[in-house]
Amino acid sequence: MNTTRGQPFSFAILLFGIASLFSAASAFSAAVVQEFKGDVRAGATPAQSKPVAPKQRVLSGTSLITSPGSRVTLRFDDGQVVALHENTEFRIAEFYYRPQEPTADRAVLVLLRGALRVVTGALGKRNRDAFALHVPQSTIGIRGTDFMVAIVNPAYLSVLKGSVAATNVAGTVAFEAETFGSIATSSTLAVTIPAGALPSAASSAFDSLGALPVSRADSPAGEIKLPETAVPQAQDAATFGQETADRARELNGDHSREIGKEIKEISEEARELVRDRLPLNRKDP
Repeated sequence: MNTTRGQPFSFAILLFGIASLFSAASAFSAAVVQEFKGDVRAGATPAQSKPVAPKQRVLSGTSLITSPGSRVTLRFDDGQVVALHENTEFRIAEFYYRPQEPTADRAVLVLLRGALRVVTGALGKRNRDAFALHVPQSTIGIRGTDFMVAIVNPAYLSVLKGSVAATNVAGTVAFEAETFGSIATSSTLAVTIPAGALPSAASSAFDSLGALPVSRADSPAGEIKLPETAVPQAQDAATFGQETADRARELNGDHSREIGKEIKEISEEARELVRDRLPLNRKDP
């Protein structure tokens, strides 16, 4: 057997195995579709979006779009909940939560049109400055919160619990619980308004979103709760390196034994990474 010719193929298997392992580890980094109704699509871009499925993982960089009469509720890995109203376009620009690394927390969300409700989770509780919701008129920060936003030109706010701060080039305005706000443009300071000043589209969206039975479900300290369907995927990926090593030996004989040994060592390291990021053997209390 020509071992020189087999070497590139063996290394191709090696790289593919490592990529699969690390992909599985990084995949658990955003949210899961908890509930949806009607036509809801998700993808890297609106043009690439496809219909969502129950318990589907939604990763950082994903855009979600709801059609008329549709809605979706996302539960993030830190317990945060985001509910999207109909005719909404939303993007998870960045989300990173790992219980052991609070300084690395990051949640950057973007509402391009429509309306949503956000109930913050463990990330917002322990590192509120790591959260930002961007709308065309402002950036909204939180103080441990349950709030809603509707873009009806201008943007409108409704704070159910906690408080939020709306910031743009004109300055920052804080809104406490049970208050409403309006942000006309990106260069206009946000203002508090009475409920009666809400336009019908915003009022209707807030009534619908506010009636949803959503609440924060913080993950236990040191643990990320994952949907049941996510765990087998990580376990399968963790064993992929072992299978790859065995297959490489069969294909390439004596030369591949050395490569297979290296693959085993790397796969063990990757397996530890997966275990570190995903507490697969822990049980919820």
